[in-house]
Amino acid sequence: MTDPITIRAAAADDIPDLVVLRCLMFESMGYRDPELLHASDVSCQSHFRRAIPSGEFHGWLATTSQGEAVASGGLVIDRHPLGPNNLTGEVVYVVNMVTAPAYRRQGLARRIMQTIVDWLSAQDIRRISLHATGQRRPLYQELRFDDSKEMILNLS
Repeated sequence: MTDPITIRAAAADDIPDLVVLRCLMFESMGYRDPELLHASDVSCQSHFRRAIPSGEFHGWLATTSQGEAVASGGLVIDRHPLGPNNLTGEVVYVVNMVTAPAYRRQGLARRIMQTIVDWLSAQDIRRISLHATGQRRPLYQELRFDDSKEMILNLS
């Protein structure tokens, strides 16, 4: 029998797990510089300490029955000028979607994304944006995300 996985909202006590999973995400994206990853972790901890209690960041964790966090996903809500296709002006950006290697291909990312979509629907927020890696793109397409081409300019 496999260990049941629970999806639950993240709280301030979960910051260490969120940071570890976020670092895993960056490592899986090819970031290897330990100093840069450490600086990112420290900055992220500080950000989460402020952003989780204030509601600026909402996160979810997939946890085992022993409480081990094995996957995460989160979101930030941006405010944009209102328009005919978005009368609230709220646009959600999904971040930190990651699953620990031993738990991949078990539907955890799908469960977290569905939890996020359900939560946003209950908040009457209708516009969701994210950047998908190649391996996650099919999941987002199945969840009806538009595979549009966003243009980005990095000024670094």
